[in-house]
Amino acid sequence: MGRSRRSNGLGTLFRRKPGGPWIARWYDCDGKRRERSTRTTDKAAANRILSKAVSEAALRREGVIDKRQDTFAQANRRPLADHIDEYIRHCRHIGQAKRHVDQKESHLRKLRESTGATRVADLTADSVERYLRTLRNADKSARTINVVRQTAVTFLEWCVKTVRVESNPLKVLPKLDESRDRRRVRRPLTDDELAALLAVAGDHGRRLWYLLAALAGLRRSDLENLTWADVDFEACTVTIREGEAKRTDVVPLHPELVVELRKCFEANPAPPKARVFAQSVSWTTQNRDFYRAGLARKEYVYDENGNHVMVGKSQPRKKVRYNTEDAEGRVVDLHALRTTLGTNLARAGVVPQVAQQIMRHGDYRTTLAHYTVLGLSDTARAIEQLPGLVPQMEQLAATGTADHCPTGETLRKHGPGSTAGTTTGTTHGANHQGPCVAYAERSTPAATDHTPNNSPNSSNAKRDETVRPNATTPADDDVTRAAIDNSKSGYDNSLCDPERGDAKDCNKAGDATRTRNIQLGRLMLYH
Repeated sequence: MGRSRRSNGLGTLFRRKPGGPWIARWYDCDGKRRERSTRTTDKAAANRILSKAVSEAALRREGVIDKRQDTFAQANRRPLADHIDEYIRHCRHIGQAKRHVDQKESHLRKLRESTGATRVADLTADSVERYLRTLRNADKSARTINVVRQTAVTFLEWCVKTVRVESNPLKVLPKLDESRDRRRVRRPLTDDELAALLAVAGDHGRRLWYLLAALAGLRRSDLENLTWADVDFEACTVTIREGEAKRTDVVPLHPELVVELRKCFEANPAPPKARVFAQSVSWTTQNRDFYRAGLARKEYVYDENGNHVMVGKSQPRKKVRYNTEDAEGRVVDLHALRTTLGTNLARAGVVPQVAQQIMRHGDYRTTLAHYTVLGLSDTARAIEQLPGLVPQMEQLAATGTADHCPTGETLRKHGPGSTAGTTTGTTHGANHQGPCVAYAERSTPAATDHTPNNSPNSSNAKRDETVRPNATTPADDDVTRAAIDNSKSGYDNSLCDPERGDAKDCNKAGDATRTRNIQLGRLMLYH
């Protein structure tokens, strides 16, 4: 058997039997010896194959080529179905809910069949978006489409973490707006409806089942898995283990609910590990309870030809279904009792963060968006709690000050210095203090020029003559204006030197000589 040997840096070529294909042997970037058949008997071609393998190993060893590309290429050569099976086994291993895992498996299988993808690299953004559009054309809801999208995105994220693909191309897929296309909207029950449902359930021994859903917010899975060991009568709490969020939550119990649980336990004593409900209430029984309580109506089921669908073998009967939709398309079911609890918490004034803890949600926005339904009666009740303004107006009319208060139209026409007496010909004194003056001062900003000037020929006096045409003399007008300026500016004009003749009007502070008292007044105004 002939051999062609080289040094370790260049690899080795040899044959296992005479006339057979050349075998290449070299060391990879990790220092491990590799051996592969070149599938050719041509030594020159075998040398080129070996040289390429040696050069690529050197490039990867030096970091010129990312060696993870080999891992990605190897994973991409495997069938897509194998990756999906491994992902489903991973979901079951970490303890995800069975129905959620089954749903993921169904979505991924349909996605693979519809897109025709055979490798992981075939799941591109374009191919998946085309599949989502087909679901949209099939009249699937926005929530269903978003669930399919999220399943595909999560699957590829797992592939990235397990070094099967380099990146996730499905992150760019947009989500649909679920608020515009909600197919199943639940409504809260009124007090009368809830009382009727509890009365019907009490006649058939199912009162506690609905009461736990309405006062503690338990889901169907929580009710089915609840044991007597989870109920603490002393602390008035119930422990929810491995709920939908896969965590343990402790929920306080309503006093009425504690009484019902104690009655049930005393009537049928059971060991701590025993379930509170030995048998859960089926969907059919639940719909019948809603029908007896007046929350549902019977509807016959017809086939494509318009004939009644018959059920039963020995005694066939017409198939009926129970419709719990109202005029707005909202439905009532067991989960709607959680919506009733969230709505009642909001009506009781419970803050959203506390309601979130009671409802066991991961985000309080979920509680507000899906489990809090407030109507016109709630907003009307909130408006009724506001203090009224009629008693205040009656008090003003009784004291005689309501006639002197300026109206909004007067304030708009004449400014803050105007009063009701301006239109009637009467003039109030400078010391008039009442609600109308306070309202005028609050409604209109103060004048920008607070510098007093007692000169009849000043610009302030001319402006006041224009605003107050009923002023009799300039002297009286100056006295009134000075009193108003004193009340607004925060300093007393009596402290100023009235005989200072060199004081001048100016546009801004510092342009003319002012007395010390006026300077103090400006400082007090700003501070």
